Amino acid sequence: METKQAFRPLDAVSSLWRNHSYIFVFIVLLIIYAITIEATGKTFNTGHISAILSSQNTVIVGSMAIGQALVIITGQIDLSVGSGMVLTAGVTSLVFNLTGSVPLTILAALVTGALLGTINGVLVAYAKMPPFIVTLGTMLIFRSLALWAVRLIPPSITGSPSSQFALDSNKPGYNWLRMQFGTGSIKLGTFAIPYVSILFIVVLILFVLIATRTKYGKSVYAVGSNAKAAGLAGVSVQRVKASVFMVTGLLVGVAAIIQTCKVGNVTPATSGMSFEMYSIAAVVLGGIAMAGGRGNVLGVLFGALSYATVVFIIVSIPALGADIQNTFQGLVLILVILVQTAGPSIRERFRRRRVTNVTPPVSEDVQPDGWLVAEKEQ
Repeated sequence: METKQAFRPLDAVSSLWRNHSYIFVFIVLLIIYAITIEATGKTFNTGHISAILSSQNTVIVGSMAIGQALVIITGQIDLSVGSGMVLTAGVTSLVFNLTGSVPLTILAALVTGALLGTINGVLVAYAKMPPFIVTLGTMLIFRSLALWAVRLIPPSITGSPSSQFALDSNKPGYNWLRMQFGTGSIKLGTFAIPYVSILFIVVLILFVLIATRTKYGKSVYAVGSNAKAAGLAGVSVQRVKASVFMVTGLLVGVAAIIQTCKVGNVTPATSGMSFEMYSIAAVVLGGIAMAGGRGNVLGVLFGALSYATVVFIIVSIPALGADIQNTFQGLVLILVILVQTAGPSIRERFRRRRVTNVTPPVSEDVQPDGWLVAEKEQ
């Protein structure tokens, strides 16, 4: 007869933390942000949450972080996403300014991003070059090309007299791209959900399904867990490693669309600076292991939200000047990730101690070596 195990709240919380720690992290950071706002004499409301949802660190960095998550799950890394986004956004603006076509503009962003990602993938997977070195090199190349192009192309085409690419407001599609989609939102009472946030969430859901429900998604995890075993099982390791960079490039294209529509311009000298690091931070805050093979792509949503919330917390403290903000931002990130990584170790130590302290009952009919004792004579 099966015995029903008693419900243990502590074990349930432990299981939730182990599988979804990124949700707890975001909730705690959001509470801290609310307390910080209230401490400055203001009232925390739905507008602050809407601002987090539409933040560049959520929708732009978050879009790139989805691809970065797949790259990291395979045990690799991509340092070129920030520069790639700048170059792709520049191409996106140029195509719009030359054609005025919204579909062609979107297509140009996706194709350019995918092409840049494919370059990374081919060099890493087929030329057998280290992903860190490859993407470090392309990071420099992509931004340099964007700087070169913005200074070479006439302002009538770049859309701005200064050194930036901007959407031409005289084109017929400008109102929809910039004013409606880029800065518009759906109103739910007092709460507003930006269209760019909806796009980010839809893309995230799509890739969560791909990662969890498709053969390709399982191959990504298999390569990250043990590439040799995955190869013996019939997985094309090279193809998977190359493809995650191409997919990341595609998502860089999505981020470039959001950048172009939301901000309206991109400045090669400053835009997207450190976005590659921010995307990695969002991935790690989302509970994805840097060693590869483990993690939930859904965690990227909460990782991006958590990172954006950290930035808002730092900015909302008046005493912290602009020069010191990055220091506190880094300290908060290290502390949060320390809690996430130390949690499992502490839990495992308590589990071992609990198992050690429990002495299993020994039956009278069983000797220490496990052999049955002969029954006593009646």
